[in-house]
Amino acid sequence: MTKKIVAVLALSLVSVSAFASQAKNLVTGTGDAGSILGGSGMNGSFYTSDEYNLFWNPAFINGMKSWAIMENDSTGGPSGGFVTGMGAYNLGVFLNRPGTTNGSRAIDLVLGGDKGMNWGAALTRTLSEGEATTTVLKVGAMVGEFEPFLHYTLNDSNGASGAAENSNAGMTIGTRYHWGDWTPYAAYKTTTATVAGTEGDAVTNMGLGFGRSGKMGDVSVDYAISYWRQNSGDISVLPLNMTFSGAASSWLTLRGGFSHDIMARGTAGATTTRVGASVNMGKADLDMAVANTADGMTLGGEVLGNLGLTYRM
Repeated sequence: MTKKIVAVLALSLVSVSAFASQAKNLVTGTGDAGSILGGSGMNGSFYTSDEYNLFWNPAFINGMKSWAIMENDSTGGPSGGFVTGMGAYNLGVFLNRPGTTNGSRAIDLVLGGDKGMNWGAALTRTLSEGEATTTVLKVGAMVGEFEPFLHYTLNDSNGASGAAENSNAGMTIGTRYHWGDWTPYAAYKTTTATVAGTEGDAVTNMGLGFGRSGKMGDVSVDYAISYWRQNSGDISVLPLNMTFSGAASSWLTLRGGFSHDIMARGTAGATTTRVGASVNMGKADLDMAVANTADGMTLGGEVLGNLGLTYRM
């Protein structure tokens, strides 16, 4: 009974401090230089508490009860989803999420529950023009302070035949761990491409990092430093991520994110800054982001193009 009470309290804290929208994740970054989670802002973050983390570990759906979101991405178009309780389980459905392979007409089905431990399973299915399909199975758990996860690509094909046929096989495995204010994490991803019946060499990405959450007065600070390596091209990156957020008023939260590759080998190092805001309207939040470009901060396309409306019961 004591363990169940502790688990419930832990999940309550996660859901209170969590946030999710592409606009927010584009500000915070992923904590892995996009090596595992990509850079779309739709696959969560390793170093921050975020509801979109259920897309790398489906067990996080157990900290979400009644939740719905509608988004507009300046490159991927509209998307939306919801999470609802279903007896002893939680069920999530998300449609047209950018950041998936062959990422159009995508559907994510997520199911989670608590049977001695928090567990979750998800199936991501996409169908694009030309009958290109992708099917990925994901499983995850929350065991004590560990948050292990596994992704396995069941199918990833361009739908062509003969010499034009391409397909990919892949697997991702990793975990995050809570150690006081620190969150160490590690992941390994391997992908093998087959072109016209010829299987290529496996491309692997692997690395580890340390995240931490803290306060500077009334400002929340999340930061992480990590190391990632890809065998193809002998690429190594040492990224630093920092996010600052604070309440400007009872209805407005401002945030800023900074990402800098301290070291980059085999690839060009990158430095990115973004600022964003959330407007609170009772049980709903409207999120937006502004990005930097070669011409400076952009407004129209980025602010109006990256919007997320989240509703929580």
